[in-house]
Amino acid sequence: MARIKRRASPVEYKLCNQTVTVYHKDNEIYTRRVYTHAFLDFKKSQNIDKTGSAEANGFLLVIPCPEQSVYVGDKVLLGIGPEVSTREGWASLIPAKVPGLVVVKYVDTKYWNGKMVHVEAGG
Repeated sequence: MARIKRRASPVEYKLCNQTVTVYHKDNEIYTRRVYTHAFLDFKKSQNIDKTGSAEANGFLLVIPCPEQSVYVGDKVLLGIGPEVSTREGWASLIPAKVPGLVVVKYVDTKYWNGKMVHVEAGG
């Protein structure tokens, strides 16, 4: 009888080859974590209605990880970003001032065989 070998996960993470910096605020504590195996994709959608055309910018972030690493309200920057440890530093991190910076609007954790395998975030 042939044996069937089960895969560790049905998802391959070969596209998760980018470096991103995730900034998180918990009360007055500011943290920065750099992930070297992530996938960040920027997208632009266009909607046409009776008042005209409107564009919306969005993104998808995928980080393979065994625990929650991104939360709603976190700020994500492609590449290695600067340290942020003060309220002023956090306030200066806005998408209008920092190219490539995005703010997480939703987080979706993905599981395989009862274990978390990656987190998807977007906005």
